[in-house]
Parts: sequence; structure tokens; C-alpha cells
Amino acid sequence: MSAAAELYLTHVLDLLQSKSIDKKKVDWPQVRRQAFAEAAGARTTADTYDAIDLAVKAVDNPHTFFLRPDRAGALVPSPEVPGTGAPPQVPSGRLLGQRIGYVSLPATEKIPGYARAGARAVRTVDASGPCGWIVDLRGDSGGAVWPKLDVLAPLLGDGRLGGFVDADGNEAAWALDKGQLSVDGEVIPKDLPPSIETGESGIDDYVTHNAYVLKRPRPPVAVLTGPETASAGEAALIAFRGRPESRSFGLPTAGLATGNASYPLNDGALLLVTEAADVDRTGRRYANTPIAPDVRVAFTDRDMARGTGDPAVAAARKWLESRPACRQ
Repeated sequence: MSAAAELYLTHVLDLLQSKSIDKKKVDWPQVRRQAFAEAAGARTTADTYDAIDLAVKAVDNPHTFFLRPDRAGALVPSPEVPGTGAPPQVPSGRLLGQRIGYVSLPATEKIPGYARAGARAVRTVDASGPCGWIVDLRGDSGGAVWPKLDVLAPLLGDGRLGGFVDADGNEAAWALDKGQLSVDGEVIPKDLPPSIETGESGIDDYVTHNAYVLKRPRPPVAVLTGPETASAGEAALIAFRGRPESRSFGLPTAGLATGNASYPLNDGALLLVTEAADVDRTGRRYANTPIAPDVRVAFTDRDMARGTGDPAVAAARKWLESRPACRQ
């Protein structure tokens, strides 16, 4: 094995062993022996890929994976929807009837302006003074969590929202204070600076520090979920778990409620490692099990697309309209 191949494989194995939330479940001496046996005779970094696949398989986490350079490049955020020239989806909102606010969050991966568009949608709907809100996460397959929570800040309210907990039990709390989101006490910046480590460019307009106060604070909130609600979409759901006057409707989520870190490698490949499980504000831990809604309501993609007659929306509205805030 060449020195370059050995260093590369060792680096990846070190990352998995030190960072993975599943690190204590793995027989690392055995995994290393198997990986180096698989990569025996490797001359290039690419010659170690099959050995890395073996190590990732041993970790046995559906949110941890290794991407070869051709697939890693596809994860780079695009300023437009591929093949259409259209801008990416951003949150949208509307008033249902005269009293229920509705906001829908799509997936995102650090798209500039996502949080700003969502904050504007919430303010626009709130101008009518809705008594309750529906947060639709059924199309939210993940991406960056902080722009989502920034959009939802007026509905969530200040205080602890949840957190990440790693394999050693260390917790990094998510918190909200007058519009500023923080993790483990560190405020999420409005503009992400460039990364010296990865070479990624900075992202302007990442979050807004959304301090908007609803016309009717602390409203009841119904959260809609489904099998496409995943990763950061599940984190947005978890931020409402344990919040007073909150209830979820729909179908179970994807079951990827974990925190991932990306490690770009020197040949263009990418290692994504699940480093923490999500916890809600009460301390309940979530991970790779689908999160069941409080009220199961079957729906189809057609129900979501047509905009009327959606059974999940109907069930959420019925509950909201029964709450004290909407009976006044």
C-alpha cells in the first residue's frame, strides 16, 4: 500500500472511530484489520474506497455514508432548481379561512434568503391575526436546520428548543433568545463566514435573527409530518415537542433525527458522519426511529398537491379551532 493510500484510509477510519455516535458499538481493531486487508496493494486514494465502504457498513447508521467524488459534487448547493433555471423553493404561507395561519417549509441546504423569505411569509400571514398555526413539514427532507428554526422562531418562543447529544452523553442545547438561535451557547451568525478547513465559500443571508412578535403570542400550533420529513425537517418537528399547545398530525417521519457533520476529503470525496442524536426540550432522545405523529392521518401526494381537501390539514384545523385561543 502506498503512503498516500495508507494516510487517507487511516484518516477516514480515525474520523469514524472518534466522531460517530455509534463508535462504542463497533469492534474497531477488527474493522481496521478488515479495512486494511481489503485495501492491500492500494496505490491511490480511490483504491481504498471499497475498504471505506466496509468501515461505514460496520458503523451501521443509515445517516452515515461515504460519497465518491462524482457523487459528492452533486451535494454542492445550487442557486437554482436543476434543469429549470428557477430559484429554489423557499417557505410559503397563507391564511386558511379567516383564523388559521399556515406555513410550509421545504428542504434546504444553506440557501441564501430561505430564512428571510420564510420570516416574511409568517409576518404577512400574521397581519390577519390568526388564532392558531399549521406548520407543514411533510415536504421537508432536510438540509440546514438553522434557517428553518429562524423562520419558525415567532411560533416557537424563547427558551430551550432541543439539542444534540453525542455518544459520550455530552449535550449541545438549541436555544432561542429574542430571535437569536444558538447551539451550545454559540449564536448562529446571520451570515456564514467562509470555511478555512473545507474551502467552502461563505453564505450571506443565512438566518435573520427573527425577533418578530406575533399579534397573538403563544398560539396553538399543529405540525404536519410524513415519510419525507427527514433529518433537519425532523429537528424542526422536535423543536415543537414539549411546547405547550402543540400537536402533530399526519404520518411517521423518515427516522433520521440525528446531527451530521461533513468531512471533505483531499481527493473530492466526502464523508458524512452521524455525530449526535436529536433531543427535545424535555430531554427525550430521538435518532433513527421514525417519529410517530400525535394523531395519525393518512394522506397522499395528491392530497398535498391539490391544496384543498387535504385530510391532514383538515384534522389540524379542527383541533386548532377547538383550542381556547381560537374559541375566544
